[in-house]
Amino acid sequence: MNLYDEFSAIVKAFQKRKVRFAIVGGLAMAFHDEPRFTRDIDVLLHSEDEEKMLGAMIGLGYFESSPAWKFKSAPIVLRRFVKAEGEEFIPVDILVGKTKRIDAMVDNAVNEPWSTGKVKVATKEDIIRLKRGRGSDQDKVDIKKLRR
Repeated sequence: MNLYDEFSAIVKAFQKRKVRFAIVGGLAMAFHDEPRFTRDIDVLLHSEDEEKMLGAMIGLGYFESSPAWKFKSAPIVLRRFVKAEGEEFIPVDILVGKTKRIDAMVDNAVNEPWSTGKVKVATKEDIIRLKRGRGSDQDKVDIKKLRR
């Protein structure tokens, strides 16, 4: 399984179903000229598009690997999906915003070129806001890079 092929398939499926989303996490860092190795796909989802997203993910062969859970530090619900083939697997974290401010981050995402066309990626400022809320060591490193 190839992370970038799966990423392209998800983007195409979301675009086909008119799912409003923004790429965040390690892949978003790469779009903002700060590449880093990542093993998963992180997507910020508009709060009104969960059902459309679910149909797209199931249609691509993903399953929800655990119950949804809410971040303690932010009004965001995490829905984790996994696709497995043999011993390989790809996790996809869908972060569902539960406020107008987070929905605005999705709406404000910028179009970036991708092999299959364009993809919506969260702005540097919005990625910093999300990372500040989580505050992991990797998030702190990413924030420094984004501010350069």
